[in-house]
Amino acid sequence: MLTPRIAALLTLLLASSSLGQRARRPPRPPSPISTIQPKANFDAQQFAGTWLLVAVASPCRHLQEQGHRAEATTLHVAPQGSAMTVSTFRKLDGICWAVRQLYGNTGRPGRFLLQARGARGPVDVVVGDTDYRGFAVLYLERARQLSVKLYVRSLPVGDSFLSVFEQRVQGANLTEDHTLFFPKYGFCEAADQFHTLDEARR
Repeated sequence: MLTPRIAALLTLLLASSSLGQRARRPPRPPSPISTIQPKANFDAQQFAGTWLLVAVASPCRHLQEQGHRAEATTLHVAPQGSAMTVSTFRKLDGICWAVRQLYGNTGRPGRFLLQARGARGPVDVVVGDTDYRGFAVLYLERARQLSVKLYVRSLPVGDSFLSVFEQRVQGANLTEDHTLFFPKYGFCEAADQFHTLDEARR
């Protein structure tokens, strides 16, 4: 037979257990980019070189509002072991700037982690598709917000590349209204040391 003291203790334990179960949050759904499969047998050596940014699909409001200020953007990619050093070139007030970043190794070919500045945390990067010679589709996710980017080796952009990009955009639950096309002229090929931000060394 339970004594009043033991009964009271059991009641408290059951109550605290019940409260703990109520307070326990449901598991967060997987991040959007976790379901994106990288290019099979991704080869960083073949991916190296120059890429021109054609379009970005993103729900980011800032991107849509500032789209009229978009500048032609070039990527220079260099393998660094299992990681990649990526330099982004674009103009700011008519001057070519370069931002050098490290796409860190995650242990999965074609999937990288960029330790970017800002309070929103790191950026997950996945090379979703590429033929290495003509086009590449990259996915980027920061703070659970997914973007899709189309790069090409040279202009003009082939219709087949645009078709692949459109399919990828739809697969990411984005639409034409989320898509911004970048200028096809005025690309920067280099920047001097006074206009280079080296974030890869941080």
